[in-house]
Amino acid sequence: MLLAIIAVLAFGFTRLYNLDLIPIFADEAIYIRWAQLMAYDWHHLFVPLTDGKTPLFMWLLVPLLRFNFDLLITGRVLSAAAGLGTVAGIYFLTKKLFEVKTARLAVGLALFQPFLLFYDRLSLTDSLLTALIVWAAYFATGVGLGVFGAAALLVKPSALSYLLLLPVLKLKAWRRHLTAGIITFTIYNLLRLSDSFYMIKQRSLDYLQGPTLQHWSSTIQVFGGWLLSYLGWPLIIIWLLALVIAAKFREKKIGILSLFIILPFLFLALVGKVVYPRYLLPIVPFILIIVSWGLVRLPKQLLALLVAAILAGWLKFDYYLLTDPVKAPLVRAEKEQFFYSWAAGYGLPEIRQYLLQLPGDKPVVVATEGSFGTLPNGLEIYFSGHPTVQILGVGFPSGGMSQGMDQALVDNKRLFLVANYDRFTFPSSDRLKLVNEYPRPGGERLLFYEVF
Repeated sequence: MLLAIIAVLAFGFTRLYNLDLIPIFADEAIYIRWAQLMAYDWHHLFVPLTDGKTPLFMWLLVPLLRFNFDLLITGRVLSAAAGLGTVAGIYFLTKKLFEVKTARLAVGLALFQPFLLFYDRLSLTDSLLTALIVWAAYFATGVGLGVFGAAALLVKPSALSYLLLLPVLKLKAWRRHLTAGIITFTIYNLLRLSDSFYMIKQRSLDYLQGPTLQHWSSTIQVFGGWLLSYLGWPLIIIWLLALVIAAKFREKKIGILSLFIILPFLFLALVGKVVYPRYLLPIVPFILIIVSWGLVRLPKQLLALLVAAILAGWLKFDYYLLTDPVKAPLVRAEKEQFFYSWAAGYGLPEIRQYLLQLPGDKPVVVATEGSFGTLPNGLEIYFSGHPTVQILGVGFPSGGMSQGMDQALVDNKRLFLVANYDRFTFPSSDRLKLVNEYPRPGGERLLFYEVF
């Protein structure tokens, strides 16, 4: 009981401390905005399908918005809760397959694993998907698998690459597998109630391609580099050692668990066209379980030494994630998305505060570049329904002025523009007054103008 309390406290601290440190990311802004629309009007229940996204994460976020906390924090707390579900699932799955000692060690590693930690602190779907896959593996058959399998598909259809492997855990329970399959696909096909269901397949073509070996080996190397950056050499070496031990003692369960790592990894390398490190997150719990199994079969002194070697790199990584994430040893692909590029919402909190302090005697229109993502959604979620401030995503109009911007000036409204300096062209610079600019770590800047 004491160990459980310590684990929960450690989890809560690592997942909730400085939770607003990373600026809002493009997908976070989109998901929160969708949940917000659902909260206002149930007719928007399937709005994520219009972009080919399945909606469970947003559905779960809707009731949390009723508490009226900061919207970004609320979304990230949902991911933290999902992360807690992952840790609990790791414990019960490991205990079911092996013994309590291995389960406790797996939980201890999961608490401080940087890959899990990073995504448990972002309002994205990946932590929830990982939790549901682990729990689907725990049930393995029957109604439990059907429900958690369906939930995983409602988070991301890519869960299918894991769900199809689950019958291997209990080969003889074919009737219960059939029950689980019927439940899973019945629930998933409820999405056909939306006219936009076809968009799931259509949008998947933007991220997937037909199987090809043309760049397979180089893609595997990239994926391996991503995993290595988060897991570290000590864990990778111990994982391989555990596989050798399992082969020597013919431990079939380790071989089966390895399928949940190797096959999704190779499949994604085979068909992935646009991929990001977070797509590999669901394999991490299975790696931790195998590593923990291998470690507890070593002498105690060697076990302690190897665990210390693993945690030495992780704790430094975790420290930077909690205090200064730009300095964390994230691969370039991660830093580009979350810190360096237009997708990172640096400056939006300051712009929000500036707008809230404006006198309310005159309506305000804030035009932003783009129409979807960090801009305008990163501001829109905070000003939806505001009596005097309207957020207007204008895309990238030729000449810099959209019809909506021209109309705002005709209507004698104060007009502002939020745009990235290298993505938005406004030739009449004499009509712009720079209010402020907000640099990103990579050198790009967000510009905030008043337009006359």
